[in-house]
Amino acid sequence: MNVFLCDDQPIFMEEFAKLLEGYFKAHEISFELSAFPNGKELLNAPITPDIIFLDIIMEELSGLETARMIRKNNSRSKIIFLTAYKQYVFHAFDVDASHYLLKPVKKEKLEAVLNHVIGQLTPPDKQYLTFQSGSSILRLPYSDILYLEVRDRKVSVHGRTGTADFYGKLEDLEKSLPPQFFRCHRSFIVNMDSVMRFNKTDLFLNNGEFIPVSKRKYPNFTMAFMKQMQKEGLS
Repeated sequence: MNVFLCDDQPIFMEEFAKLLEGYFKAHEISFELSAFPNGKELLNAPITPDIIFLDIIMEELSGLETARMIRKNNSRSKIIFLTAYKQYVFHAFDVDASHYLLKPVKKEKLEAVLNHVIGQLTPPDKQYLTFQSGSSILRLPYSDILYLEVRDRKVSVHGRTGTADFYGKLEDLEKSLPPQFFRCHRSFIVNMDSVMRFNKTDLFLNNGEFIPVSKRKYPNFTMAFMKQMQKEGLS
């Protein structure tokens, strides 16, 4: 597994690299760590990493600007932002960041986030939704699905790279989808892994979209969302 670390603070880089080495050694995962002092050097790297740890506040080229340039040609790498300022986190939506870590980074928090991200990178074969769209048979990883929406008898699967339609019922899908999917509205099923924040009327997703949550479903969604976070060790 290839991991990039980009930060303009040498002391933090050294300490964080030790945390990463400890995690991958403890979990017996082979990895290669490449460190960069700025976004320009990272962008010139000849390989595509699996995970990128990226400081948000850097001179010349910020972490957010670097991430936007990465996403022009690379939708696969998981980006985890590093920051000492929580208010910058919501700017990460438009670059499809997987998560963020507040400095100073706690070992337990890093482990929880890495467990979650690595799980997304290596899903078991059974974690796919297979359906017929037109004359094609599509097979989408559940981790790539943001939400499902029904209109009349047609279900739209909204993914990270586009939308596909097929004829079906949300009631049938609701029974077969894994536990991170929740029926938040009579017309919507959401992948809770894609929810970044929510209120009593809307769920805000990590691609910048938002979908409704019904008044009746809101209390159960809140409980399900917290259980999902606790399961992943992210709350």
